[in-house]
Amino acid sequence: MPSAYWYYGLVVIALVLLAASLIHRKDWKLLVLQLTIAGIIHPFEIVVLILMDAYRYLPGILADLRLDNYLGSYISNSLIVPASAVAINAFSLSWGYMVGIAVIFTGIDWYFATLGIYQHFWWKSAYTGIGLIILYGISRRIWSGLQEKRHCTIFRLAVIYLTYASIHNLIVFLANKGGQLFRFQVSLAGDPEKFHQGFFYLYLLITSVIITLLIGLKLPLHYRLLGIAFLTFVYWIIGEYHIFVPRVDAISAWQLILVPIIVVPIVMCLFRIAKLDYIFPE
Repeated sequence: MPSAYWYYGLVVIALVLLAASLIHRKDWKLLVLQLTIAGIIHPFEIVVLILMDAYRYLPGILADLRLDNYLGSYISNSLIVPASAVAINAFSLSWGYMVGIAVIFTGIDWYFATLGIYQHFWWKSAYTGIGLIILYGISRRIWSGLQEKRHCTIFRLAVIYLTYASIHNLIVFLANKGGQLFRFQVSLAGDPEKFHQGFFYLYLLITSVIITLLIGLKLPLHYRLLGIAFLTFVYWIIGEYHIFVPRVDAISAWQLILVPIIVVPIVMCLFRIAKLDYIFPE
């Protein structure tokens, strides 16, 4: 069986789990939970997958092995793993089930490595199981927090940040096609791919924090304008000092500002239908 089919299977399972959870619970907060968990996993994946070369995904879907690796990462960490956490909370599964699901994923990790469609370097399948048990525990705390009518400011801002960052990250990945439109680059920075991914996460962190503060806090207009000015300064810096390197004509660092312009309304609509009064508090 081609390796792509196994990964397509994970996509289908993830969508079924998410759909079943939403139908069962009838609560759009579950979609917020999905994005929040994906946002928690993303920086871990940057460090372990890219900076530390722990493992490699080999779904065999894209001809470019680098992009194929990243696509496998998205299927795992933005779809199937968060969807399993969503199902656990939607159906109020006990710790016994949580451990059992983590064991199943550990088996999948081992089996995919055996099939040669996922490659370990220094990573061990057992690490996957341990990490998932911790992640499921965190997801339970987040889900409990989402149900509360009065929200701690730190919790509320963290949920906005993680939700925004997940959507922003996905849109840039799809639009940039893994680096075909632009790259982040500095001479003498070592491995260009690691620098690109590491700097992109730094850019994503800064952008997401600023946006979170602008839409998640009750701020006077001049502070909101100051935040927008700082974000504009970031775009100017990466363009002026050639950190942003276009690979096609008619694209510049300034066009990155379109991403938050698109993502903020999406986040606002999602929080509204989820009945989470987190955005622009009174």
